[in-house]
Amino acid sequence: MSAGEQVIEGVGLPVEIGRIDRELGRLWEDAGESRTRASLVNLVLYSEDPEALDENTRLVAEIAGRHACRAIVILAQPDAVESRARAWINAHCYAAGKRQICSEQITFHLEGESAAALPSIVFSHLDSDLPLCFWWQGLFHRPADARLWSWVDRALYDSGVWEEPAGQFEAVWELAASGDGVALCDLNWARVLATRFAVASLFDHSAALGALRRLDRVEIAHAPGCRTAALLLLGWVASRLGWKVQPMISSGFFLADAGAHVAFELTEAEGATVSRCSFFAGPGEFRVERCDAHFEATVRVAGSDEHPRLFGAGRETLPELLVSELSRGGRHGNYRRAVEAILPLL
Repeated sequence: MSAGEQVIEGVGLPVEIGRIDRELGRLWEDAGESRTRASLVNLVLYSEDPEALDENTRLVAEIAGRHACRAIVILAQPDAVESRARAWINAHCYAAGKRQICSEQITFHLEGESAAALPSIVFSHLDSDLPLCFWWQGLFHRPADARLWSWVDRALYDSGVWEEPAGQFEAVWELAASGDGVALCDLNWARVLATRFAVASLFDHSAALGALRRLDRVEIAHAPGCRTAALLLLGWVASRLGWKVQPMISSGFFLADAGAHVAFELTEAEGATVSRCSFFAGPGEFRVERCDAHFEATVRVAGSDEHPRLFGAGRETLPELLVSELSRGGRHGNYRRAVEAILPLL
């Protein structure tokens, strides 16, 4: 077995690219009436990492039972010497009473010059006019391919895997400009959704609301490798309160509307993506802390008792994040403003 064949082991039945639709039809004919094909979205997973192919197939199988889709899994190796394009088909089925509900998967391995045909391959195998969610795994290329992204409804990516996020965010803005209203969906932003909800709840309390404009320090503890997620959380707070970052060589701070300085500190700690987020206004502290499967929000201010409240911490596994994004219909309105608030820190 060649190295290329090892890459695609277990992804399905090999087919000629020109016969994909016919072979899919035959797949359902052979299944009889016990299986029903279902699809809510077109989901494209693109990677240039050979090891991602099997993992993406397992991921599609895991989410198909909760969000039916037409999945197109692509492994592209544009630097390969030989130009070759191969394809496979598969179905992921789950019991629903006496029947099975199935999602289709089409897998492509594009080598050499055939990788340049990516837009044509994607567009010719979409399921009718369903929304197109395109998950670009790894680093974006510049300039963005306007022909590709103009068809995409939701662009998925994970800024948590970027070693140099500043340049990648610029590539994302370029992508958004080339697309026709494409929605940007950062899985790293989704990771801190429950944290943002818990932080917002801190200031629902009357004793805390008045302290918002007097905050002078922010401390965030994040898991190793999750600094970008912590910065997104910090950027969300800064953008909502109108803070402007003032990066310095040795340290930095935000400048509030009234000219006050707001210091910040990010530290690593084992545990969840964000395990603790504390806001200080003089002696007062407003803290969100991860405790197992929930957040505990506590307000400590002079003349007021502690008011701990519990909030669900949500789930941070990749399948849960992906299902959440596929289920959304709207946009992440505050996302770009949050990124721009901390861009000099990336």
